[in-house]
Amino acid sequence: MLFNQWDDTTARAQFGNVRSVKELASAANQTGRQRKLSETYGGAGWELTFTDMKRLGDWEYALGVNLMNQHLSHITLAGARKYDYPLTFTYHEPWWNDYKYLNNHYARLSVALSSGKQVNDILIIEPTTSAWLYDSYAARNPKYAVIGQTFQTFITKLEKNQVEYDLGSENIIKDLGTVKKGRFIVGQCSYPTVVLPPMIENLDLATFKLIKKFVSEDGTLVAFSVPSFVDGSESEELNEFFAKYKDKIIIEPEPDNSVTAKYFTSKSISFSEVTGGDLYHQRRVLSDGQIVFLVNSNLSETVKGSIKVKGQAAYEFNTLEGNIQGYPWTQDGEKVNLSFSLPPAGSLLLFIPEVYNERHITPAKPKNLAPVAANAQMKIVRDRDNVLTLEFCDLEIGGEITNDMHNFNAADKLYKYYGFKNGNPWNTSVQFKTRTVDSDTFGINTGFTATYHFNVKGDFDYSTFKAVVERPYLGTVSVNATELKAEEGKWWLDREFGVFSIGELVKKGDNTISFTVSPMKVHAEIEPVYILGDFSVVPAVKGWTLEAPVKELKTGSWKDQGMPFYSWGLTYSREYTIDKPEGRYLVELSNWKGIVAEVSVNGEPATIIAFPPYQSDITDLVKPGNNRIEVKVIGSLKNLLGPHFNNPAPGLVSPGHFRNVKSYPAGKDYQLLDYGLTDEFNLLQGK
Repeated sequence: MLFNQWDDTTARAQFGNVRSVKELASAANQTGRQRKLSETYGGAGWELTFTDMKRLGDWEYALGVNLMNQHLSHITLAGARKYDYPLTFTYHEPWWNDYKYLNNHYARLSVALSSGKQVNDILIIEPTTSAWLYDSYAARNPKYAVIGQTFQTFITKLEKNQVEYDLGSENIIKDLGTVKKGRFIVGQCSYPTVVLPPMIENLDLATFKLIKKFVSEDGTLVAFSVPSFVDGSESEELNEFFAKYKDKIIIEPEPDNSVTAKYFTSKSISFSEVTGGDLYHQRRVLSDGQIVFLVNSNLSETVKGSIKVKGQAAYEFNTLEGNIQGYPWTQDGEKVNLSFSLPPAGSLLLFIPEVYNERHITPAKPKNLAPVAANAQMKIVRDRDNVLTLEFCDLEIGGEITNDMHNFNAADKLYKYYGFKNGNPWNTSVQFKTRTVDSDTFGINTGFTATYHFNVKGDFDYSTFKAVVERPYLGTVSVNATELKAEEGKWWLDREFGVFSIGELVKKGDNTISFTVSPMKVHAEIEPVYILGDFSVVPAVKGWTLEAPVKELKTGSWKDQGMPFYSWGLTYSREYTIDKPEGRYLVELSNWKGIVAEVSVNGEPATIIAFPPYQSDITDLVKPGNNRIEVKVIGSLKNLLGPHFNNPAPGLVSPGHFRNVKSYPAGKDYQLLDYGLTDEFNLLQGK
């Protein structure tokens, strides 16, 4: 499940594609496999927030995944690697120190959702062989896609109505299918109800034989379409079967809500009064009770409702904090009733025991929340040096200079000049054994110079200025024609990125940084150069200008305050005098943009703010007297690394999005995101 583009309407989607995850879960249920692995997040972009990550992961976990492979983890970002379907789950990320909080959530979910069994009573036969009737290399038949889309719509509707079912692959049924006492058995799963979805036209012979026996033994067959082919040929025997059992087979023309309520309700769990959001669930049966996992996949609406499930109590497994606590419930015979309210991207993991023999405290939510007045105005501090990304250079090669080239175009021209017909081999091929590095046999008179320009406007302190160059050991670095050495043992962002102190060489006006490689080397990719220091980055007609730093930072977007490429933290702090702490205290962010926010009280870390409703409970850290509360909003590498051009749609970032830059644009034309607190954070007190 790649990218971050929600779409539950098409069979071609990734996130939102119910069928793909249900196929995985169903095959695992039927073959007794415990772990169900998914590659997740790849190509979602550097800007993926913790809320996004939770929403993506929770959705697929509700549908059956229980082991996540986060895509991907770079050994280095040097060269083309930083464009390879970002993001990366490594030390490079500004939020890396906080990621354990979210990862522990999935570790706990993985344990819970691989325990016991998912017991579904409904088997839906997939129309795969029906679609094959219309597939052709010679001429595409549109009905092929219609069958797939109709099936996708059908099962997505069932999923949103909280129907519990498995999908039946005819190929798996051929090997593992049997019928016993009116139940259709596939491997380790036994189904009293089998469903033929809309537009199913064909059955494999093995499937047909089992369905005949199943119906003859009083199994329930619900048909939303009546097939007429067996193994791809018209079958009179199939027609006779449906005629013979017409009083036993349920034939429905449309899978509407009344049909769902009539035939697809579960005796084990029921949902009522569900409003808002996008609700998904998974139920698992353990030896001593049931696990119910509820997920809201909507980013803007809260989902509310009630469930009734067999058991004698309800406990919440808090997957974010790692504790077990009571959950409000009422008894109704053999079942418990409970209500839920899940905020956007929220989730709830419940255990419903068969016997109520263990008591857990149900935490009370604070009521009557009211803001606490601060002692003074908020203070805002940037935690690291500001940064300017230089993606354009003048390329000198073979005695010819080409100005204002985007780094991809420059590298492409460079490698083609030296015989790589497809350009940069690290962009265009996967190394087989040592084939690419073995091509590093360039003559002594080969090489190139890439020169980057940055403009400094005004007189201010330049002493903090530094330059960052990737793999500087491959050549020489000069600033305003003076050669420099990289600082010993220092790196920035990536261990392959060397740091140069350039403050003494920087001047007012145009400045140059040149990277010269001679002889040419196969690893000498032409990549952006970065300028670090205490300055403001201001849009210019061509790129950006460096000016004096902003004296006093304010709430609002960082990029509008001279920090368009800045990716790390800004710390917002306020002080509060609390004479006698009473009740509960919450830090709340009402209007902000960021990947995650770290909270501390009097220097002690509190729970991070990562998901709606964007609150952190700091009650245990508040002390009598003066309290200093800090909120550090953390950005992403999107603004630093891009893509910055051609206005790519959010949620899908591929190597191609970093290419095809035809001119050096004005700073205002870069695609950059807003990060920061728009409004000051609040301290709320409730009892």
